[in-house]
Amino acid sequence: MKKVIMLATYFPPAGGISTFRITKFVKYIPNFNWKPVVVTVKEECYKESNFLIDTSLLKDVPNDLIIYRTGISTEPIFLKGLRKGLPTRWLKPLFTTIGSIIKKEKPDLLFATGDPFFPLLVAPFAKSRYGIKYVIDLRDPWKLAVVDNPLKGLKGKIFGPLNNFLEPIVLNKASRVIVVSEKMAQQYREAYPNRPATDFIVIPNGYDPDDYDPIPAKPFSKFTITYAGKFLSGKSFRNPTYFLKAIKILKQKGIDIIFNYVGEINPEINKIVADLELSDHFVSVGYLSYYDTVSYMKGSNALILIGSGQETEQTGKIFDYLGCKRPILALAAKKGGIADVVNGIEEIILTENEDPEKIADVILEIYKRHQDNVPIERLNISKYLRTSLAGRLTSVFEEVINEK
Repeated sequence: MKKVIMLATYFPPAGGISTFRITKFVKYIPNFNWKPVVVTVKEECYKESNFLIDTSLLKDVPNDLIIYRTGISTEPIFLKGLRKGLPTRWLKPLFTTIGSIIKKEKPDLLFATGDPFFPLLVAPFAKSRYGIKYVIDLRDPWKLAVVDNPLKGLKGKIFGPLNNFLEPIVLNKASRVIVVSEKMAQQYREAYPNRPATDFIVIPNGYDPDDYDPIPAKPFSKFTITYAGKFLSGKSFRNPTYFLKAIKILKQKGIDIIFNYVGEINPEINKIVADLELSDHFVSVGYLSYYDTVSYMKGSNALILIGSGQETEQTGKIFDYLGCKRPILALAAKKGGIADVVNGIEEIILTENEDPEKIADVILEIYKRHQDNVPIERLNISKYLRTSLAGRLTSVFEEVINEK
């Protein structure tokens, strides 16, 4: 069995969307004759950094998986207050330990996923020092990000140029760069014209039936639409305002719909709800474990997806929604990463996040068709199965190690 070292800042029991992709790769690549060895951060470091902990995700971690967990160092003074500390604090321990791990494990390949992006710097270092090839996995754009809220003001002046400098160092020496959407691949091919277009490979996010089938659906007494994730009402970034206005329109027509929000309590969103006089139609339950979130989603009459405004975006939430077998309302651009996934899939309606009247019409259509809450069996989504995607990843690994 071939061996790959997999670098990930966030790995179970760290919670949140950042951990799902790497965890599923680790779960399924052994089916394709590849043994993963994970290098990540100690659990207490997540707690120290106030990062989410979700022990339910440990079910996907094989009992025999070799995991190297390191500590984190002191935050450099010039970075304090400018960046979330854990990724930059991991750099020194990661660079210090990667050599001994490579010497001990003797891997065929190194794989590193981001964001966070700064820890990816260890990959070209390892290649230069130890001669190991590497593959980079970008779940989001790095310097090509269109919407990057942390990069404003002083942060933008520091990290904008820094990202522009660091990304080519990492990507130019990578044997392959994996991205999650075709639009993202196109942008990176244009940004790196001297590289073969085939070096940028699309492996989307996906879903694993094992995550959903055993979990019972939470019962709701009224027609319920659920959103799971984060809201940011500024600009167009996952802004629920138009959707909430659509709920207000339906309320005025006597249609009783509950909007169920699973995610971090957001006072700004609560104010919008209050201003629209929708408090009796809005439930904010806060952050839940992945198990409980799936239960909420499976019990809902429909699920709503709100895009960020980035063409490259292909949020993993789409695939969780597919796994829950519920109708989906996608408020996103007609072209882009989200549209590439949802177009042609049964019981998904895509409309732009800009017209409350139109959104209300779509909600009403779903309301009329799905009050019985019968699970939907979609026929054309097998290409998004996590096991299939792991197979595609190992095909990339095989190409790389067989190149001269």
